[in-house]
Amino acid sequence: MNRINNRIVYLDLIRVIATLGVIALHVFATDFYNNVGSYNWFVTVIGNCLVRWCVPLFVMISGALFLQSTKEVSYGILLKKHIPRLALAYIFWAFVYCACNAARFIMLGRELSFNMLAHVFHLWYIPMIIGVYLLIPVLRKISGDKNLIQSILILWILYLLGNFCKLQLITHIGVLFKGNAIFEFSGYFLLGYYLSNYTITIRQIRWIYLIGIIGAVVCISVNLIVPYIYGVRKSTLIGYTTPPVVAMSLALFVLIKQLTPKIEHKVIAFIEYVRKDLFGIYLTHLMWLFILNTPIFRDLCNHLISLPLIIIAIFVLSLYTTKVIRLIPLLKKTVE
Repeated sequence: MNRINNRIVYLDLIRVIATLGVIALHVFATDFYNNVGSYNWFVTVIGNCLVRWCVPLFVMISGALFLQSTKEVSYGILLKKHIPRLALAYIFWAFVYCACNAARFIMLGRELSFNMLAHVFHLWYIPMIIGVYLLIPVLRKISGDKNLIQSILILWILYLLGNFCKLQLITHIGVLFKGNAIFEFSGYFLLGYYLSNYTITIRQIRWIYLIGIIGAVVCISVNLIVPYIYGVRKSTLIGYTTPPVVAMSLALFVLIKQLTPKIEHKVIAFIEYVRKDLFGIYLTHLMWLFILNTPIFRDLCNHLISLPLIIIAIFVLSLYTTKVIRLIPLLKKTVE
């Protein structure tokens, strides 16, 4: 599995790419509904569509790690170790961002309201993944049987189709599993484990890549055509559990796993340097996003150049912000 220091390299690489993807998503999303038909709108729509795999990849990584048969994960361990760590990070950073929002509103002379203060759009992931963690003991029983996990994944896909399609039969099947984000993302949890532990043939890999490409093309095409032709400012097929995003996430996970043995030592060294700070980057990047993702920097040059530079800058600044926080004894647990 390409291990270094008892770590699976391709999962660390996927985590790095997914972290960059989250930052890119928030940068590209800024003008997703603005100036429909303009050059900058085309760039942001295409960029937004092409990074929708970021959150699914995080969930798939967790599934690949937590569902291993050699790893003991009981409710006791979850409640003593993993869930408190996530809960602490959520409470602390929600407070920090609410305080920042309050200061910003006061400076702008705007009236304070709870909804405006609590608008921290990236922290939703933590309660969701805590919910999925609570299903781990059940999911581990499923993951030990290849045929059973395949059947569950098929039912999960049918459920997602049932939420998405208007086909009556599929919709009825979806009703059997009427749930929320916890159930929807638990499918990614199982999928990550399956892709990491069961052999996939070359022919299957080619089909996965083809489906992923089709998913990307469909996602981009729909989000360009619908607003441009009909003037409807509405996102379509970009939800994390829509078929195109599932297809892209599946394909990218497999692609990175296949390419990892060929990566250079410099890349591996970079992964080792940043891997402990990736959760902190996710938590802190929003403060740098508010500073750098503004018209002043976005319009410095062509968006094909300025937006990637902003993404890289936010990643680097968040990385070193996290490293500084980890040096402070009272705060380091909020980014670990």
